Amino acid sequence: MLQTWKKFSLLCIVSICCILLSECKQKTDGAFTVTIRYKNADKMVPQFFDGNADSSARHTGNAKIKLEEIPYGGDMNPILLDSSALTASNGTLTLKGNGKEEGIFQVIIEDGPVLLLVNDADNISVDIDLSKRDNYYTVEGSKASSELREFILQYSDKSYAVNKAFMELDSLKRFNGVDSLIIPATEKKNREIAGINEYMKNFLAKTEDPAISLFVLGMSSRSFQRAEFEKVLNESVRKFPEHKTLASLKSTYELQQSQREEQQKKREAATSVWTNKPAPDLALPTPGGDIVSIASLKGKYVLVDFWASWCGPCRLENPNVVKAYNRFKNKNFTILGVSLDKEKAPWLEAIKKDHLTWVHVSDLKYWDSKAVETYKFEGIPYNVLIDPDGKIIAESLRGEALEGKLDEVLK
Repeated sequence: MLQTWKKFSLLCIVSICCILLSECKQKTDGAFTVTIRYKNADKMVPQFFDGNADSSARHTGNAKIKLEEIPYGGDMNPILLDSSALTASNGTLTLKGNGKEEGIFQVIIEDGPVLLLVNDADNISVDIDLSKRDNYYTVEGSKASSELREFILQYSDKSYAVNKAFMELDSLKRFNGVDSLIIPATEKKNREIAGINEYMKNFLAKTEDPAISLFVLGMSSRSFQRAEFEKVLNESVRKFPEHKTLASLKSTYELQQSQREEQQKKREAATSVWTNKPAPDLALPTPGGDIVSIASLKGKYVLVDFWASWCGPCRLENPNVVKAYNRFKNKNFTILGVSLDKEKAPWLEAIKKDHLTWVHVSDLKYWDSKAVETYKFEGIPYNVLIDPDGKIIAESLRGEALEGKLDEVLK
């Protein structure tokens, strides 16, 4: 199962990276050659051979091996540069390419594997064992290609762990798993994502190749929060100031974000209930019996978070709220948790278990709570973000949208 997945993962990686990859730093001569020494072709593509197992098994079909350039832009197909045929189980062939700037290229074997190369050298040698599914090739003469190979192998392993965690969580949800199982599964999923993100950040920090930076940036865009992605993108642009494609990527990204933000503002304006209105005051007791009001927190940015211990989606969202609180709590920001619980014990247990370290209030009246009457919401989780003047500036912020909004207002 793991071996099959790794092959599939590599194909996915190649597809995804067509979105962000491009030509890179200037070369003195754009021509380069790729010498490929292959063996056991009859094991990988037996339909193209006469069935003999030894090295003299002759090619009987049209199994092709191609060298293609991966151009910049998600709407552009790979560009065929050269091709040849596998003429025996074992053999050597040479493919020729041309790229005026350094970039990412792919070698594709028909009905077989895909491997990626960087044209940082004029002569690149590749050894491929087509009987293998994992670690099936090595590269000589191209430092960047070897580095890219190492990244792909490590990323595949970590991505497999992430996907497995997602599948386990999805299975629990589909079969109505209890919170005691769903919450740990959610935390495991978040840990796996954090692990793969940390690996990519470290890789970006150490690589000295702009083409690889573009590749890793393409992968990181799938799982990084917006602020994280923008940070590594800006660092890469500063690291390779002469690199036009990185600068172009940054400009394109900023334009897309601006357009998305404008669209989001239009959607919010069309659907919001409280945004741009004064926040109604609400005063409820804490677990200790003290009365805390929204008005008493004026002067800070306040996220009023409506939730309950019995609300599965609320509990799944809590790790995102905790992350945002820990990141921004020292920037004039706080949270007021308002619970629709009916009983005190499970409310307190959930606060402790989910590490919700901010102030909490509740009248323990379920949907008859004064909070529902005041803010007129029909489902939870629900929240409103209030500015220091007491005006609501956003609502229903979940996941990445919460950190994105806080990044915007707490610069």
